[in-house]
Formats: sequence, structure tokens, C-alpha cells
Amino acid sequence: MELLEGEHAHADLECLLTLARRVGLELDCYAAAAVMDARARGASWKEVGASSFTSATTASARWSQAEVRRLFERRAASRSAGRTAHLALVPAARAGASESVLDEAALARSRASSSLSCALSFLLRRSGLSMQEAAHGTGLSRSYVSKIVSGDRVPTWPAAQALAQAVGANAGDVRPLWEAAQGLAPAPRPSLEEAVARLGSALRGMYLAAGCPPYEQVSRLSGEVVPPAVVEGALRGEVVPCWETTSALLTALNAQPQDLRGVWDDVNYAFLLCLQMPLHDGAPPQFGGEGAG
Repeated sequence: MELLEGEHAHADLECLLTLARRVGLELDCYAAAAVMDARARGASWKEVGASSFTSATTASARWSQAEVRRLFERRAASRSAGRTAHLALVPAARAGASESVLDEAALARSRASSSLSCALSFLLRRSGLSMQEAAHGTGLSRSYVSKIVSGDRVPTWPAAQALAQAVGANAGDVRPLWEAAQGLAPAPRPSLEEAVARLGSALRGMYLAAGCPPYEQVSRLSGEVVPPAVVEGALRGEVVPCWETTSALLTALNAQPQDLRGVWDDVNYAFLLCLQMPLHDGAPPQFGGEGAG
């Protein structure tokens, strides 16, 4: 997307080549993820080599655990610096693409703010508390609570946390929505456990914003792409669907999939680095479908 924006804005050659290298890195990571998925399903290096038109020896060297780890570390570093670098590389006189990037970021914050107010409004209705009772339980004014649930104000985190707790909800489920509404980036390269937990919280936040429809209804809205059991497992943090399934789930919840793509990518990245599940006691989350989207 950024490469196309740079091209349309007539960015200089240095900018376009930098963006092209980033696209190449994304493709390399996609190939590595596909190979790791195939290996996890039992594919031999001979089969991988045949699919990539190389020998088994070359394939095993190109996609060894150490090489894949280095590749995804480069990708993480590139992503953390890429947005700032992109804005700096596009000349001011040709900044149309940069402005569109900023516009999209503003739209993402606006969508998150709307989802946050919808989630808190739904939780308040479900609790059966009046606006005054909720305000009394939080120590906030009734006017402020009204502005929060109506979407007129993006609350501070202590206010959002207090309101969620006052209506009997898990404040952690609305934390990702609040962070996105504030334009805050999550901590870079979280552990697998942290990444899975954050994805589950983000999905539950979107589910709350949608009014917690029955799992069967969500499945129907996804065009039966997401079975009810997968809906439940994803919301519980027990299943990490492939990106296509996650995207269909978010669309069914009336959310924009791209708003959570980075959160899903963090899980995929952490999984590929660990190549195991060092989680707390209990059944680890199941990864469904293709690992890379």
C-alpha cells in the first residue's frame, strides 16, 4: 500500500526503492512462514525443496530456525522504523501519500473510539445500572459517564477502567480499544503468551462493541467461514485462527480487519520465533489454517 501511495505521489527513487525493499522483506517472511507451517504439518525438506525448486539441502539452510528468526527480527525492526522513515522520505511537495497514511491512522483511532464507546455502552445496559448508579460506583460525574458511553469523550484509562469494573466487566477486554483510540502502539515484540492474550482481549473488545451476538449469529454473518466453535475459542483466547478466518470474524463483528492486523501479526511472529508453546498451565491456543496471512 505504501509503495503504491509513493508511486502515485511521484516520490523520489530513494523512497520507492526503500519501500520496495520492505515489500521484498514481507514476501520473504511470508515464504518463511509458509515453510514453517508446512514443516509443522510434517513436510520433509525434500518436499519443501521440490516446492521451492531447490534442493533439500538448500531449503533446509535457507529456512533453518536461525535464519527464520533473523528474518523476522529484521522485519520487526523494519516495521518499527518504517512508518517514520516513509514520512521522512516523501518530499513535502509530494506529500499526498503521507497525508493519506496519516488520514488512515486518524480513521483507525476514530473507529477504535467508536468501538470503545459502543462496548462501554453495551456493558452499562447489560449491567442494569442507571447512568447515575454507574457514575456513583466510579467516582466520576454522571455527565462525564454520559459523554463516555455516547462517544463524545475518549476517557482516560483510569476512567475507562473504573467504568468497566463498575459494570462488572473485565477492564482488560476494553484496554486494546482504549489504546487504539489513543493511537498508542503496543509494546514491541511481546512474548507469545502476551501476544495471544492481547489478541484475545482485542477480539473480545470488538465482540462487546458489537453487543455480544450469539456465536451462531456471528458464524452466519461471516458467511459460515468461522464456525461457532472457532468464534468461541478465539474469543476465549484458546484458538488463534489464520488471518483469513480472523478477518472474517472481525468483519462479522462490524469491525475493520486491518485495525487488528498488527495484533495478529504479533502472535504469528512470536509463534514463529518460539516454534513451541511456553504458555501457562492448561491447553495452549490452537493455531488454525495457514499460519501467515
